[in-house]
Amino acid sequence: MFDGQLTDTLITLLAAWLLVAGAALWAQREGLGLSQRMLVASGRGLVQLLALAFVLHWIFDIRSHLAQALLIAGFCLLAGHNSASHFDGQRHTWAAAAVGLICACLVTLPWLALSGAITDDTRTLVPLGSMIAANGMNAVSIMFERLKSGSEVSTGLKTAMIPTIDTLRVVGLVHMPGIFVGMILAGAAPMAAATAQLIVLYMIVASSFTACMVSFLLMNHLNKSKTIRDGSE
Repeated sequence: MFDGQLTDTLITLLAAWLLVAGAALWAQREGLGLSQRMLVASGRGLVQLLALAFVLHWIFDIRSHLAQALLIAGFCLLAGHNSASHFDGQRHTWAAAAVGLICACLVTLPWLALSGAITDDTRTLVPLGSMIAANGMNAVSIMFERLKSGSEVSTGLKTAMIPTIDTLRVVGLVHMPGIFVGMILAGAAPMAAATAQLIVLYMIVASSFTACMVSFLLMNHLNKSKTIRDGSE
């Protein structure tokens, strides 16, 4: 039975991966330089997500709030490193992005837990922390990419927030988000599913904006400090 389940899993994964392979082939024919990044990312995503699925039950057994915070901070450090690679990859840029993402978690998660919007158990906080880190990373990466190309800060920040705000604008009309669909399929009441999804979407908008603002302000401060220090030597 296990072999049959494994075979079915591999077949479904292969079917989905062929979509990525087709997109990569098209990108290669157009000379866009995206093919290798698509294929490498698909391979990394496969290994990382399957590894997470394997250890997730141990993660959910965590009861210490300190351990929860350290795990979420680890997400932010890794996400910050990825965002920094879209600007200059320097250590101070990495630090700015990571601190911005950590601040985004600190602004949103404690408030939602204290207000009773979410529970403070690991099964809730860690997945939501990873969502904040991932969505904040995307926003900060877009902002850094725009800044690197010479755009003003306001333009970079507006561009970074477009995907998040657009998702919120069309939710329920064009977009049926994953949490809403998952809860409906699991048998939850539609109103409960909608409420849970809106909490997450509001959290993502606030945390992504916070991550961008703190990342830029801290990076700007660190750059000025470095310039002053270099000038005094």
